Amino acid sequence: MKLTLSSFIAILASLLYLIVYFIPDMGASDVMGAQWLYASSLSLVLVGFIGIRYKEYAEAISQVFAYKFTLVFSLLLFWAIGSYFYAINPTETLVTLARLITTYFVFINLSILFYQQDRAVLFTGIAYGITLLLFFDAVYILKTFSTNLRTMNLDAAILGINKYHGNKNVTAASLLIMIPFAMYVLMSSKWLGRIAGIIALFLGVFALFLLNTRSTYVGFALITVLFFVGLIWQNKAALKSALLFFLLPALVAIFVSNARLKLAVAGQETETGYGTVTKRIGDINIASEQNSRIHLWGTALDYSIHHPILGAGYGNWKLASIPYEREVANELFVPYHAHNDFIEMFADLGLLGGLCFAGMFLLLLYYTFEFLRTKRGDPLMVIIAFLAVTCYGVDALLNFPAERTAMQSMLSLAAALVLIPLDKSARNFNAMPVIYLLLGVALLVPSIYVANETFESLKIQKFVMGEVNADPKMATVDVEKLPDIPNLSSSTLPMKAMMARYYIRDKRFDDALRVLKESENDNPFLHYNDFLRTSIYASLNKMDSAHYYAKRAFDAWPRASSYYKNMIFTSAKLKDTNEIKRALQVSLDVNNNNALTWNQYMLGMFEVKQGADNGLLATLEKTLKKFPGDTAILNSTANLLRGGSRDLRGLTAKGNSLFVKGKYLQAAAIYTELSKQDPGNFSHLENVGICYYAGKRFAESLFYFAKSEQHPGNNTGKSAYFAGMSQISTGKKAEACASFARAKAKGYPDAAAAIAQYCK
Repeated sequence: MKLTLSSFIAILASLLYLIVYFIPDMGASDVMGAQWLYASSLSLVLVGFIGIRYKEYAEAISQVFAYKFTLVFSLLLFWAIGSYFYAINPTETLVTLARLITTYFVFINLSILFYQQDRAVLFTGIAYGITLLLFFDAVYILKTFSTNLRTMNLDAAILGINKYHGNKNVTAASLLIMIPFAMYVLMSSKWLGRIAGIIALFLGVFALFLLNTRSTYVGFALITVLFFVGLIWQNKAALKSALLFFLLPALVAIFVSNARLKLAVAGQETETGYGTVTKRIGDINIASEQNSRIHLWGTALDYSIHHPILGAGYGNWKLASIPYEREVANELFVPYHAHNDFIEMFADLGLLGGLCFAGMFLLLLYYTFEFLRTKRGDPLMVIIAFLAVTCYGVDALLNFPAERTAMQSMLSLAAALVLIPLDKSARNFNAMPVIYLLLGVALLVPSIYVANETFESLKIQKFVMGEVNADPKMATVDVEKLPDIPNLSSSTLPMKAMMARYYIRDKRFDDALRVLKESENDNPFLHYNDFLRTSIYASLNKMDSAHYYAKRAFDAWPRASSYYKNMIFTSAKLKDTNEIKRALQVSLDVNNNNALTWNQYMLGMFEVKQGADNGLLATLEKTLKKFPGDTAILNSTANLLRGGSRDLRGLTAKGNSLFVKGKYLQAAAIYTELSKQDPGNFSHLENVGICYYAGKRFAESLFYFAKSEQHPGNNTGKSAYFAGMSQISTGKKAEACASFARAKAKGYPDAAAAIAQYCK
């Protein structure tokens, strides 16, 4: 083996792409903003480098573009580009297209650089580099876990391991896809390299199983089986080494990981969602909830069947999925992905796009089998490269790695490595180097622009989305700096609708209505714009208009409590009992039969009737019997309908009035007094916390939310939710995720959306 300059360049380019693993969020709400900007910029630099040296790489360019894999990938890319013209939201297509284009050129560039290189030198250099990355990533995970566990519960400690990958699931998948290269190092090296490989493998597997991600457990089991099947077929003599140097350290690492988690569980004061490796393996289930993978796969398949030619447009399944959730999802929960990139590609791009995407993986499987069957190339290299592809494939079957830069870079690298043994094609298109250069510039320059706009947007979204469920505090002039790309937030809320909230706060209602009109079709299914219009027209005392938009939003998404409250509110203001009754019935029809639904109904009817008649009192008694654990929601309404304590009602009214006027500290004092006079009602403590939260005194808010949570009558999850929002506001993301998890466990409706936004 001899390291040449061209081999060194190929290895260096591979490692430069993989540095993306360690690029942090750079002040954005998600790491992928900075990571995609880096990857697209690097791709353009390499296109320029190869273009300048086109004489040296001319044959490689022609050969790579003659690969069947490249042709299928190119067809997928250009079909996705064409979908811009029919997509539900073309701007969202631009955002996701920029990532697909970058991934395409990562593969093309690396394949060109790999062409006719010494395979042993190339593969060994890359494998050592990735093994080093695995070592550092594993050490970071283990160190962060131990540090987190000193101040957090187990759930928060695990969820908090997300600095470089966005969330712990991506962290685990990114770790898994590097493990095959450590396997190559320990199987192909002499003792020093073998020891390094074993250490990296041990730490990598230890960290992987510590993360409690079930899909990577499945992936690890699969690559282990495939690895031994490949050795039995191709090199039985290597089985002893594989058992001793790979399987034994891996099993020890799993055992140590399980013991470490068992120790952590024993130190918890309360039961947590995550647990030991054995418990987590026992929990593997894809159909446990309404938003389970089975449900998500079914809706995406149904959409694909009904839109077989075009689909929704690349990256637009997140919008097309919304109508399927109308009668099953609480609040404004949007399943941003189908948790299966293969099915989602059919939903996005129809039959042709879906078949192209699946065909790429089938081609890699076919070539791997052929290379092993015909003894073409080193069998261990062929097996290891395909194992990396397999890791990605498992993740793509169960999650959504397509949007994550680290996973896409590794897939492109692994695919390029799989295809190295391909025979030289007789076709040699002389103009291909020029086409490659022009295509690279034409596609990557816009991609870099889109990636940069997305990155800039995510830096502002970090604050704007943090205030989405609270009074907006950010300066309007800063919010107005939001770029036009993307036009949707990570939770599919129109960005201009987010801007409208700040205009509403500033009483700039004309500006708010203007941007709401401009963003009307950005997400035509969520009706969040109608929700905000309701607020505007109610503030202007135009109740007919407010009711029109409240009704439109509620009918589109009747399980959203905020939409339902607006519907009851405007109906009550218009003295329309028929609409109040209809709203109740619609809620019941979509299985939203809970204390909140009945509470709002009774309050609406009470306002219209200016009192409680026998029928309303009878409804109250039935509701109290049906929902005995929801005293926090129903107690104040019960007092109101029964004509409860005037002193308490007077103080409550005074506290509410002060809060509405923005006098949060004075309101907090009133609610504190209420908590003393009415100690059985924990909602007073909760209200004190909300006052301090609104006043940005987060330490005090957390104190009262904790007291409220500890109250024996509190089982709503609201205090835990707002504790999480307070923690988000102070940068304590891991603690916030644990609070959101408690809120979700108690059924608080906004908790799932918060977890999806901040903790996934």
